[in-house]
Amino acid sequence: MNTLLEGLKQGLELGSIFALMALGYSMVYGIVKMINFAHSEFITIGGFLAYFITESLLTSTLGSSVWNLLIALVAAIIVCVVVAIITERFAYRPLRKKGSSRITALITAIGVSYIFSGIMNAIEPEQLQFHKFVDKNTSFYIAIITTAVLLAALTFFVKKTKIGIAMRAVSENEQAAKLMGINNNFIISLTFMIGSALAAIGVVIYLLDGECFTFEIGSVTIGLYPFVAAVIGGIGSLPGAVIGGFLIGIIRAITQVYSNIGLSSWVDTIIYGIFVIILLFKPSGLLGKDVREKV
Repeated sequence: MNTLLEGLKQGLELGSIFALMALGYSMVYGIVKMINFAHSEFITIGGFLAYFITESLLTSTLGSSVWNLLIALVAAIIVCVVVAIITERFAYRPLRKKGSSRITALITAIGVSYIFSGIMNAIEPEQLQFHKFVDKNTSFYIAIITTAVLLAALTFFVKKTKIGIAMRAVSENEQAAKLMGINNNFIISLTFMIGSALAAIGVVIYLLDGECFTFEIGSVTIGLYPFVAAVIGGIGSLPGAVIGGFLIGIIRAITQVYSNIGLSSWVDTIIYGIFVIILLFKPSGLLGKDVREKV
């Protein structure tokens, strides 16, 4: 029983992290109707930058480790946001202007992901270990509280603010929103900015208790779990992304806890099996809406 409870606790923490990252996938798809696979590299960039800054500050005399962590987090968010803006401006926006197909945008996103991955590998191919700032119990509460606060803030922002309403308008009909005077390019860039900031926050929380990582943290270690979480919950739905994140986090943690009976080697099979089953019965995801397009 204690083992199961420990697995649930780990799953909730991991699920919170997956949820934060899944929100980025979900927001971009909800507005632009494209899957930004470069999002996984935003995760990697955030982790790398936070590591190098904390290592630099810890060897200096600048304040406490808490302040060092906050400085690293803010810097990681800023750099990830800048990278996201550049990516959207020079890789994705030209495709939208030309009216390129979704498959073209998808292939471009995969290419951008490989470019960033190659750069990270060239910078630091060896395994790194993040400084241990908190224990497991503290990181659990940080993950849960951060996800709850950010989900509430994002929901309020999207539903109650003028920019949020503009986001929903662009999501519903990009051309009509443009005719209403909405700056579509600004809205789309802002969406990428928010998604990349969430990726940076998520990876820093993931590394808080001294995790080891490599340049593949976003593409392999964490991998497609946040994307799968977004799809399971209903891509484009913020609460759905969080539910999907918690579901995958709990499944992954419990299989690891019961590794003594061989479940850990089946973790991907179980997760993707559930993924396929859910989509067979509800193709739009748990909280997604069926959208019919007229041809």
